[in-house]
Amino acid sequence: MESTKRNLVAVAVVVSGFAVGMAGLLNYFKYRSTANRLVTERLVVTGKSVENTIQNALELGLQFSDMTTLPTTLDRERATDDLIQGIDVFDTEGSLLYSTDHLRASRPVPAAWLAAARRAGNDNWFVDDDNDAAAGISLKNNFNLTIGYIALRFSADSVRADARQVAQELALAAAGIFVLSAALSALALLAVMRRLNTDVSAAEQALRAGDSARAATLAARGPFGPALRRFVETTRAAETEIAELRGRLQRGVQS
Repeated sequence: MESTKRNLVAVAVVVSGFAVGMAGLLNYFKYRSTANRLVTERLVVTGKSVENTIQNALELGLQFSDMTTLPTTLDRERATDDLIQGIDVFDTEGSLLYSTDHLRASRPVPAAWLAAARRAGNDNWFVDDDNDAAAGISLKNNFNLTIGYIALRFSADSVRADARQVAQELALAAAGIFVLSAALSALALLAVMRRLNTDVSAAEQALRAGDSARAATLAARGPFGPALRRFVETTRAAETEIAELRGRLQRGVQS
């Protein structure tokens, strides 16, 4: 019985750990997904403002590559959000047209940006890269044709730092919940096993005393009553068969 108790307690602890661990992982990945979505939506708000400026300029007949006031607009919009590290505007071929970072003017647009922008079509796009993390939107002309894309760069390290902090807090909370749930499940299991041991011992003593009726009554009590009662009835049937066999053997010997 003691070894059975230890095994059951170990199983309860393992099950509690698995359940709490899975819940913690699901919450973390749900946070990551929500955080990425919120970052994208937050940056896209600024991107929409830049898009409106470009659309107004296009309606005035300006060429996409000849908007002299756009760099000033990009600098102003960049300053509205501390998360934004820079704003880049590039065409459908990946050529950089405008940027708040003048050093990037001679660099090619990251291939991941162009691939994500083309893949997204008319939807917002998001790239979580170590060096070139960005969220962006597509630019369309008056004929609803895509003429370029706006990329809003942000620090992936800061987003990951927030995610690590949340992961640590979730891990601490999960550890506390695991300890509490494991202790409660173990105590509840020990209480049930103690009740079972008491009922089995009482039924066993009644059977040893030859009082089968009392054993059946004692076995019927508690949460394990049906199972114990079947056990007692099986034991009584076995004892009856053994007694009959002994009687036959004795009659056979006497004859």
